[in-house]
Amino acid sequence: MVAGIAATRLRRSLKIGPTTLGLDETVEILAQHCDEQLRTGIIDAADQSWHFTLYFNATGTELLACSGVEREPPSQEDGQKLQL
Repeated sequence: MVAGIAATRLRRSLKIGPTTLGLDETVEILAQHCDEQLRTGIIDAADQSWHFTLYFNATGTELLACSGVEREPPSQEDGQKLQL
């Protein structure tokens, strides 16, 4: 399931164009572990500019892959909506 989600993210990112780090490698690595249970973790950059997903083995003792997606800065409209 996790490998499918990563592959979908890769296809979507190629289509709409956000900057990614390690996503294609992550898809390849997760395909090798498709029959295993995995743990995931998420790290957001302090300035919220990047979102990283980490993939660990079932026990959480080995990092298998990590991918990052650059977030677009909020538009002026989004900022105004939040202030209302």
